[in-house]
Amino acid sequence: MAKKFKVKTKAVFNGQPPGSTIELSEGLARKYESAKYLEIIEEVKPKAKPKPKAKPKKKAKETTKKDDSKK
Repeated sequence: MAKKFKVKTKAVFNGQPPGSTIELSEGLARKYESAKYLEIIEEVKPKAKPKPKAKPKKKAKETTKKDDSKK
């Protein structure tokens, strides 16, 4: 998985005004930081996946037999 970085723009970048904070991939962030278009603030940590909740067990349905004596 590619690293992502939060960056602060120093110029109009990708339609965003100067001073905006956006997220970019590591390659783009390093490239445009060296060109002085933006400043890397921090690395974005991946969110932990939530644990799946345990499904409640279904109760067995009670089957009712029809009384055949009512004919």
